[in-house]
Amino acid sequence: MRISEVIRNYRKKENLTQEQVANYLNISAPAVNKWESGISCPDIALLAPLARVLKIDVNTLLAFNEELTDVEVKKLTKEVGEMASKEGFQKAFEKASDLIKQYPSCDELTYWISVVLRIYLLGPQIEEKDKYERKIIAWLELVSGSSKVKTASMAKLELSAMYRAKKEYKKSKEALDKIPEVEVDKKIQQALLFESSGKTDEAYGAYEGILRENAHETFAALSLIIQMLYKEKKFSEAEEYIERAKKVAEVFNLGAYHKYQLDLSLAREKQDKEKAIEMIINMVNEASSMDISMKSKLYKHMKFNVTNSWSKDKYERLIKGGFKEDKTLDFVKNDPRINFLLE
Repeated sequence: MRISEVIRNYRKKENLTQEQVANYLNISAPAVNKWESGISCPDIALLAPLARVLKIDVNTLLAFNEELTDVEVKKLTKEVGEMASKEGFQKAFEKASDLIKQYPSCDELTYWISVVLRIYLLGPQIEEKDKYERKIIAWLELVSGSSKVKTASMAKLELSAMYRAKKEYKKSKEALDKIPEVEVDKKIQQALLFESSGKTDEAYGAYEGILRENAHETFAALSLIIQMLYKEKKFSEAEEYIERAKKVAEVFNLGAYHKYQLDLSLAREKQDKEKAIEMIINMVNEASSMDISMKSKLYKHMKFNVTNSWSKDKYERLIKGGFKEDKTLDFVKNDPRINFLLE
């Protein structure tokens, strides 16, 4: 991270304005603004007092901590996820906080740790969820100001989703509106370049990546349309879309789990107890098929990090935990088959 970003992040962390920092250092507020914009840098004589104002050392101010590689970011993020799974959310949160303090300049690490913690925060029996959620939002707000456009945009997208879930629609819209509208998709051109230059496997992998990404997006869009139709009580129309979504899952090898998920949603809406129980059992049994596409021949040229894939038991625990928390399924939870399955 550049010194401009270090100054901005730590100033915000201490809840200081640019003018307050300027007053402490007996300089003008525009000078501080230029530092944070990367237009200019602090004079060497100001480094020590500036570090004191921001409550950091000069090494941190000058960003002497090395930038983490993508591999290191994935490794540290995975460690946080595994700690949340094995030792509980609080331990994972403490580790995450320490890592973010240790690598304040790595926006990617802060972003991915925030995403992982948010996923585990959805789990059962986590006390003080609001406190943790506020901290995750604060981290994402910092990352949303990153000079790395892609990372900043992903943080804004995550913030928009979190604010929407909290029904803070104005903030959700503000975060969404800050994401750059124009983005050039170079994937097709990249694939064509691979093909033309004789890199056949890379070309296949690039085309397959486009195929898989679009399949997931199509399935997600159909699922959201189905949810809207439920709200309008248009069940026959919803069933038509369910069949279309099932075909997408089947044709593009997205896994049986997703097809059962659609049937469960309809059973839930109709309060069809027997159908719901059947689908819950099927979804638990097929939990590991959520990422079955990684093993599909349709995407055989793509490179997946299969060493980090979950075990069948871990998938099942995740799904069972979700069912336990889902209040909309209370109408089947007294059934002995469901009690036995979830316990």
